[in-house]
Amino acid sequence: MALKVLYVTMQFPVPSETFAAVEIRALLGQEVEVAIATFKPKPKDCNDVLRDRRLPNIEIDHNSLFSSLRGLWVALRPPSLPLRLLGSLFTRGNVTAGSVLKSLALVPRTLDLFDKIRRSPPDIVHLYWGHYPSLLGLLVHELLEDVTLSLSLSAYDLHSRYGPSIELARQAPLVFTLARANTPALKNFGVLEGRVHVVYHGIDVEPETFRDAQEKTLEVVIAERLVPLKRTTESLRVFRRVLDKCPAARLSVLGDGPEKMHLQEMVDHLGIGDAVQFLGHVSHEEVFEQFSKSKVLLSMSSSERLPNTVKEAMLRNCIPVVSRTMGIDELISNQKTGFIIEQGDIDQAAYAVVRCLQEWESLSNLRVAARHHITENFSSQAVALQRREIWKKTIDNRRRP
Repeated sequence: MALKVLYVTMQFPVPSETFAAVEIRALLGQEVEVAIATFKPKPKDCNDVLRDRRLPNIEIDHNSLFSSLRGLWVALRPPSLPLRLLGSLFTRGNVTAGSVLKSLALVPRTLDLFDKIRRSPPDIVHLYWGHYPSLLGLLVHELLEDVTLSLSLSAYDLHSRYGPSIELARQAPLVFTLARANTPALKNFGVLEGRVHVVYHGIDVEPETFRDAQEKTLEVVIAERLVPLKRTTESLRVFRRVLDKCPAARLSVLGDGPEKMHLQEMVDHLGIGDAVQFLGHVSHEEVFEQFSKSKVLLSMSSSERLPNTVKEAMLRNCIPVVSRTMGIDELISNQKTGFIIEQGDIDQAAYAVVRCLQEWESLSNLRVAARHHITENFSSQAVALQRREIWKKTIDNRRRP
């Protein structure tokens, strides 16, 4: 019998995020029925993105005006339900004024979803993020004994320290996290070690074919949202120094964001406009194509841990040169499967990129080791099977007398 799982997230699909779609698509191949509920309304490009992610028929319950009105009606039957919800918000953990206002705005949607789950309970309610969805999680965990709750806590959740997330993590029977580096923070929150499972974000590996190294051009690629935390300005300075040693090199920037105009102006200021192209937001398949013909993925981001972009590049023979962030050594072994640079060290990053371009053939063992590491440890199908087995075991343990 298929396991019925409701994924709860803030928004789905998100054009700049592929990992949720990859995870859900892999679960569908593991005898898991997945439905999705979101706290935000349906995006305008929803259908196009779902087709790009190969999930055109997935069931999604988006937030709407009707949902909020229905949640207000639920609040009256009985009124103790919203009081319980508000009590959890104000009495548990660290909650800022801004998060209180956002939480209050999401109370109607929370009650609407809770009522739907109560009427038609799945086997698992899985919070894809902590934070605001944890309000729903607290109600489900405390009031619906026949539903097993799990939540995934990312680096963002751990840094934000949203009170209800912390409280739910202490109570929930099952907590997923995306890197071993996150486990000390969970322990500090008071989460019991036996409830924590490290399950990586997986990527599609089985159907891929790889181009020979001879097909690659002398090219560097950046693939990220163009926001300050990604430090794309530092990456442009790195590439400027790369051109001094490799004047034929070219840089492609994939992604969009509020920093794009500033970055384009910076390219002109550095005098590297002829060697840099901004491709904007492109489809997932186009990202793969770009990785397949590029030799180096460059990222000076200060916010990443185990980004799927790096995994996908490594799978396609594209050597990662990335800054050191928490947990990155779980993905890259420095100078064995890629290059880890100290944050802000532009000289070191430029040296690593130049080495990749000039010593491409001699780095073949590194590229082979990188690909092997990804296929062995980050296959989406293997990760989905691991997640399903953890869910089933948790359900069996809860049902055992």
